Amino acid sequence: MLVVLALATGVEAAIAIVQRNPGGLLAAAVIAAGVVVGYRLQPYVGLALVAASPLVAAAVGWLPIHNWSMACFAVLLLTLRGLPGLVSGLVAGAASLAAVGWYAGTLSVNDNPEASIAAAAVLACAATGSAIRGQRQYLAELEQRTRDAIATRQAAMDRSVAEERVRIARDLHDSVGHKIAVVSMHLGAAEVHLPPDAGAAAADLVAARAGVQSVLRETQEILRVLRVAGDAASVAPTPDHGQIPDLVDSLRSAGLEVDARLSGLERELAPTTSAAAHRITQEALTNAEKHGTGPVSLRVDASGDQVSIEVVNLRRAGGQDTAGGGHGVVGMRERAESAGGRLEVRSDETVFSVRAWLPAAEEDGQ
Repeated sequence: MLVVLALATGVEAAIAIVQRNPGGLLAAAVIAAGVVVGYRLQPYVGLALVAASPLVAAAVGWLPIHNWSMACFAVLLLTLRGLPGLVSGLVAGAASLAAVGWYAGTLSVNDNPEASIAAAAVLACAATGSAIRGQRQYLAELEQRTRDAIATRQAAMDRSVAEERVRIARDLHDSVGHKIAVVSMHLGAAEVHLPPDAGAAAADLVAARAGVQSVLRETQEILRVLRVAGDAASVAPTPDHGQIPDLVDSLRSAGLEVDARLSGLERELAPTTSAAAHRITQEALTNAEKHGTGPVSLRVDASGDQVSIEVVNLRRAGGQDTAGGGHGVVGMRERAESAGGRLEVRSDETVFSVRAWLPAAEEDGQ
């Protein structure tokens, strides 16, 4: 628009110079000033100058066809920049109509059709600019809503990950605190069983026991920070793989049909693996109850070097697809990774499956 208006203004000024008509130069200067002021400074002042340009041309006896033609492009530009299309079209259209009628001496459609053509052209350009601006605003709003939806989903996912990591830290803390307490008891027993002449060893045991008790106190302080006030789950015992049969029984009593095959649950597992096995099984069965239909197949095998968990069920028609990273899936994946294992989730139109593999022992082999 700016290039077209600059060329048109230059052509009109050149014609006025060739014809030695100062009025043509004045009309060209007025519309040029209107475009510059409207584009950079005050849109309404610019609109007033653009509308005045054909009137100035008619007043000085200069053919206004150049000026109302340029007014069309100027109005289109100003409406794209934010001026209301109705106001711009009516003001500039009325001015163009009056200018052409003034110059010709009549507004009759039969004798002077150019007047109505000028007004209609300005109105059409104003409507076009307003429509394009509205479409741009609509697309920008859609893009902003999309960005907001993505940011909201990401924030919810981050919050879910943070909450699950806090629960993991609480569970891990409970198991570690228990182990530290056991170590402190053994150190106390060793101190009691030492012979009377083992003074140096007794002093070392006393120092070791004091250090362990200090660690225990510090972990208890950490536990108070990690626990959420009023959260009943935060004060419950740390879940372990041995509670999986009770978990299955509770879901069966709630009406969920579970085909469970459990093996190796009587053995002792690493605390992190034990808690992760329980939590993954719990969340997978909960997802099956919410989004699935029919019986659920559960397989848990803790008899080898790895603990394998598999939960498979049919998806309910029209049910939510949680394979793409729902909060439950995020929590299960965090649990598996915290124990050094991995999680695999698969979903199609009919079947949803969760499979997890966790190390049975700590990394140091204990």
